[in-house]
Amino acid sequence: MPGSETKTFVAACAQINVDSGNVSANLEAATAAVRAAAKREAELIVLPEMWPTSLVADPTVSLIRESREAERSMTRLSEELGVMVVGSGLEEERGNFFNRCCISDQGKVIATYRKMHLFSPNSEHRQMSPGTSATFVDTRLGRIGLAICYDIRFPELIRYYFHQGVQLLVVPAQWPETRSDHWRNLTRARAIENQMFVIGCNRTGTEESMRNGELLAFPGDSRIVNPMGDIIGKGEGENEPTLAEIELRRCRAMQRILPIHKDRQPKVYRELWQAIWDNPEEPVMPMVPTIETSSPEPEPPNESEPDPASS
Repeated sequence: MPGSETKTFVAACAQINVDSGNVSANLEAATAAVRAAAKREAELIVLPEMWPTSLVADPTVSLIRESREAERSMTRLSEELGVMVVGSGLEEERGNFFNRCCISDQGKVIATYRKMHLFSPNSEHRQMSPGTSATFVDTRLGRIGLAICYDIRFPELIRYYFHQGVQLLVVPAQWPETRSDHWRNLTRARAIENQMFVIGCNRTGTEESMRNGELLAFPGDSRIVNPMGDIIGKGEGENEPTLAEIELRRCRAMQRILPIHKDRQPKVYRELWQAIWDNPEEPVMPMVPTIETSSPEPEPPNESEPDPASS
């Protein structure tokens, strides 16, 4: 575990309504939210996924340029306020687009992560390229691991962070109301099974789906969960910071109470998973037996016995 495990500080989710393609409005809203969180003594402030632009189809060169400048402005703001800010935005490299998360700490970008699992139900995989590596970093506030929205459905990534001693999983997100129960349960599950804090910032507002134009509503239900699975901070749809106190010693305390790292069976897991790794096809679902719904033909009466109806 990193040496900062006795650290106590305030974390905030700066949930805002992300206006698709409107970088100037989003920067103004994000700046106001970060300032409000810092005013309430937050040291770690998390913004939603793709906060400068939202998820856009076929981004233009000018939009990419604006998005980069908005992220630079946020890095400068982190220096002005003396805080750490995390959020994801649009990145372009050699014609490929990525959903990239940055940690800016007191004026410096100290870590980046490209979203690994792209959300195909909203055609994100048609617009973006997936990241191919995980990111965790030791910071003045503890060891932080990064994930973005849909990533939290994939326990393999988060389990990797558990094995790397991550204390804080930070998750910028755009998670719609229709599956909000999944978001709330997954943030708790990842915190409990990996004995870490989970700080997930979800946006507010509405936006059309990239796939079919359906209007999606975003509930602003950000979550801050401790290693016990207790929800210590939660958004209620408001465009204002959700805050909670983070006590890193709780990670170590949970590991002492429930020593799951020591009680693992890695040799068994390796054997179980090897077949999966060697054959990465869709899982084969079991066949469901057909249930006969028609009435069976009546059996002929036994001639040697009297008919009960005639007795």
